[in-house]
Formats: sequence, structure tokens, C-alpha cells
Amino acid sequence: MSESEHPRDEAGKFTNSQSPAETECEPSVENPYARSADSFQEPPRTFLAMLKHLGPGMILVGSIVGSGELIMTTKLGAEVGYLLLWFILASCFLKVVVQAELVRYTISSGKTFLEVYNGLPGPGLQRPNWLTIRWLATVLVGFVAGVALYTYVDPKNVVVVALSVLGLEPEVWIPALVFGFLVVAAVVIGRQSAVEDSSAERPRINWFMGVYLVSVLLMYINGGAIVGGAGQAVELALPGKLGDNGSVIWTLVVAIGAAAILLSGGYNVLERVSIGLVFTFTLITIACTVLLQWTGYAVTWDDIRSGLEFRIFPGNLMAGLAASTIVMTALAAYAGTGIGHYEMITYTYWCVEKGYARNAGESVPGDEWPRRARGWVKVMYTDVFLTMIVYTVSTLCFYFLGAAILNEKQIDPDAKQTLTTLQEMYTSVINEFSTGALASWAATGFIVGAFFVLFSTVLAGAAGGARLLTDAFCVMRLIDPADYPARQKSIRILICVSLVTGTAMYSMFTNPPLMLMIASLVSVVFYPALALGTIWLRHRRVDERIRPSKPTTIFLWICGLALAVISPMVVLYALALKNGWLPSPV
Repeated sequence: MSESEHPRDEAGKFTNSQSPAETECEPSVENPYARSADSFQEPPRTFLAMLKHLGPGMILVGSIVGSGELIMTTKLGAEVGYLLLWFILASCFLKVVVQAELVRYTISSGKTFLEVYNGLPGPGLQRPNWLTIRWLATVLVGFVAGVALYTYVDPKNVVVVALSVLGLEPEVWIPALVFGFLVVAAVVIGRQSAVEDSSAERPRINWFMGVYLVSVLLMYINGGAIVGGAGQAVELALPGKLGDNGSVIWTLVVAIGAAAILLSGGYNVLERVSIGLVFTFTLITIACTVLLQWTGYAVTWDDIRSGLEFRIFPGNLMAGLAASTIVMTALAAYAGTGIGHYEMITYTYWCVEKGYARNAGESVPGDEWPRRARGWVKVMYTDVFLTMIVYTVSTLCFYFLGAAILNEKQIDPDAKQTLTTLQEMYTSVINEFSTGALASWAATGFIVGAFFVLFSTVLAGAAGGARLLTDAFCVMRLIDPADYPARQKSIRILICVSLVTGTAMYSMFTNPPLMLMIASLVSVVFYPALALGTIWLRHRRVDERIRPSKPTTIFLWICGLALAVISPMVVLYALALKNGWLPSPV
């Protein structure tokens, strides 16, 4: 009996009315990263049926609204007014097709993102025997210690003074000290590994894997900005209860709470929590933006038209800010709005855990598998586009609030006052209607909403980052890819590591916008790699039976080339302005 002759229930799964030899198995729930030709599920045929299979996008929105939208988009609006509205819209629209086509290959191949990108053309080498989990943990410790030294070093310390006399400033000797420490650790660990298990498999790792492993350190700074922002929200609600370092202590409490939620369940728990948190704060933000139109800060058509003129400078810029600073804020907003580079990657894992790749089944000859695969690609595209609508609307609301209120007042959300400034932005709208109980409720509503959206980002970021790094361990054969319990154990451990490291980073920087700007530098490499790599996969690796249409391919090329160019060009422009290679337009 062929596939098409098997009876199915209303959900499209194969029924058990046939003999065991004839009946296909339902997809295994034990390991979402494994699939076979005998384990699949029919895709939904109607839009209403599709809604039951959506969800990865809401986790995605939960991971980007807190960092990109709430903090950086609002900050950019505060600094430049409506000038870069076109840039924000481009950031939301350009990344969608690259994101979706990346998942198309995941459905086509059944492989994880890092497994795929570790096979891209380019230089590579056999994994060195010192490149182990122990050495990577040592790198993390060295990195945190280096940041701590740089943050807390006393310029009057006798050793620091002596090194300065020799021409060695902290910017030189601290990285040198950390690098030397890591080299010694590599030698020691490499020798131990060679003695302990000389027969261990050491696969080839390519250039992208190296770039990714380095980027993890910067993404811990990004995570620190978000968990620190959530801590600031709690401090706003309970000001002064824990002294001058209250936001740091609350950040630790938030991290512990996030760990408890993430360790208590897997994908389904995260999906449900993210949907609730994002929905709540998005409604609050939309309501404030609508009310804005009945205040003195109303957005006019002239404002919108001025923001769509494709200009960078000049404009209604905040006084006292250097042009290079504004450009770097724009880069951080670009990296965090729409879908960020890390979110683009982790989305492939959420789709795997939702079951899109497993439900399609292993690729086999014939017409049945392409039909199923195209059906699940359609479900994924529906998830992507509905998600795009949600984050585009919320992004525009945040940008309008920042441009209309904070730019008008010349207030820049920064450092420990980031959440306080954003709270003032929300209450300014309500104060136009009432200065009594309603204004007080608005302040409380912002605190609750900001905490919700930042906390959802903490959850999604920690969970996604842990899955990605665990997959790197699998690709490098530090963990058996077929051992799903080992994968789950690694994810749980790395969730805790991520939250602890993020808390430590915030305690040293205590400036979420600055931390997000530092982390956004990763986009200079990641966006070009993701865009050009996806184009390469489209033409060289995707099963020809489920390749995208010609219009989709053309759109992929346009958006992919734009993504490959924008981030590097923005950084070069900022460097040129900062070093005086170009005259300042401000």
C-alpha cells in the first residue's frame, strides 16, 4: 500500500486501522532533531488548521521586542527623531525572506543550522584536541575576568602605574594577559585530552564555526543587557529597597526566576509564556501610540514623510551627540529590530522543536515527500509573515514614541536611567489626559509591561543560545548528536551559564544600551554570512523538488545582498566619522 492510500484522521496523521506492517508511525516526540522516512505527519490544509501549528515566531518576537524594540528603537527615535523611519522599516522587511529560506533548507535536509553552516565552502581544519568543553569554559572565565579587570582596575594601583610608565595601558596588557592565560590553558588541556582519549573523533570545523564561538562571548553581553533591563524594571517598581546596587541584585533575582521557568519545561512552556508576555506589552504599546495622537506629541503625515526620504543626516538630531555615536545606535537598532542575526539562527531550532522538519519526514523519491515538505514550508512561511506583522507594528510604535516624545524633550535613554527614561515616555502620553490616578496607573502599567517584554526576551534568548551552543558541541563531537538526553542536559546547564554570565556582565557595565551596541558588532560578520550562505544553499543544496519560486528567489537575492552590505558599511561609516576621515554632518 502506498503512502497516499493510508487512511488518515482529521489532523492528517496516519491512523492505526491497518496492520502494523502497513501503518506509518507518528513523529517521535522523544527527539525532535531526528527523523526518518517512516515517521511523518500530513501538513494542515486550511488556514485555521495551520494556526494550531504556529508558535516559533512568537518565541522569536519574545526574544527581539525587549532588546531591539523597547530599548534600541526607542533610543534611535530619541536621538534622530523621525529621520531614520525608512531604515527601521527596511530592518523589519529585508530579513524575512532570508529567515524563511534558511528554515526551508532545515525542512529539506533535516539538519540543524550549525551542521549546515559548518559545511559551507571556505577554510577549515580538524578540531584541535585542546578545543574541548573544558577549554571553552576556561575561555569564558578568562573573558569575564578580563572585563572585570578592565572595569574595576584602579588607575592609581602601583602595578597599573608601572605598566603605564612602560607604555602598556590597560587596553593592551589586560587582553594580553587573558590571551596568555588561554594559550597556557589550551596547551595543558590539549595534552590531557590527548592522553585521556587519543581515539576521540575530531571532525572538521570551518571558518563559520570559529566566528560563531567567538560571537558567543559578545552575545553574553547582549544577554546581560536584557536581564539587566528586566532588573531595572523591578528596581523601578521597588525603588531603593536594596540600596544603590538594587538593579544588580534584582537582575540576579530575575535570572534565577528565568532559570526556574526554563528548567521546568521545554519548548511548549516557552511558547506559552512568550505568547502571553508579548501580547500583553504589545497591546499596552499600541494603546499608548494611539493615545499619542490626541496629545501635543501627535505624529503627523509630514513627520512620516520626512522619515521616508532616505536621508541619514541632517535632521532633528539630539544636541551634543557625535555623528559616529548616532550611527552606532542605528547599527544596534538595525541588529535588534525586525529579526536579529541570532534570532534568525535560533528560529531554525524553534521550527525543529515545533516539528516542521520531523513532520515532513526523511526525503525519499516520489511525489509524497515533496508534497508534505512544501506543506510544512507553507506553514512556516505563515508563521514568519504573521510574526513580521506583530514585530513591525510594535517596532513602529516604539520608534514613534521615542521620536515624538523623547526627541522633543531631548532625553536620551541610557545607563541606569534607561528604564526610568522609557517610563517617562509612556507617562508623558497619559499625563496629557490626566495627572491623577490615571497617570499613576500608566507608570505602573509601563513597569509591568516593560518587565514582561524584557523577561520574555531573557527567556527566549537564554533558551535559544543554549540550544545553539549545544548544537555546536554536537557538530564538534563533544556531545553525541544522537544522544538526546545528553543534548537536553547540556541545554539546561548552558541556560544557567548564560544567565549567570549575563548577570555578571550587567553588574560590570550597568548600561543596557551600551551593551547592546557592543553586541551589535557581531552583525558585521553574521548578516553577510547568513544572507550569502542562504543564497548558496538555495542554489546548491535545497532539494530541487521544493525549491522556492522565481519571484521568491529574486527577492532573496535583493534582500540577501542588502543584508550583506548594510552592517559592514554602517560600521565603516561610523569609523570614518569618528576618525575624521569624513567631515561630520552634525
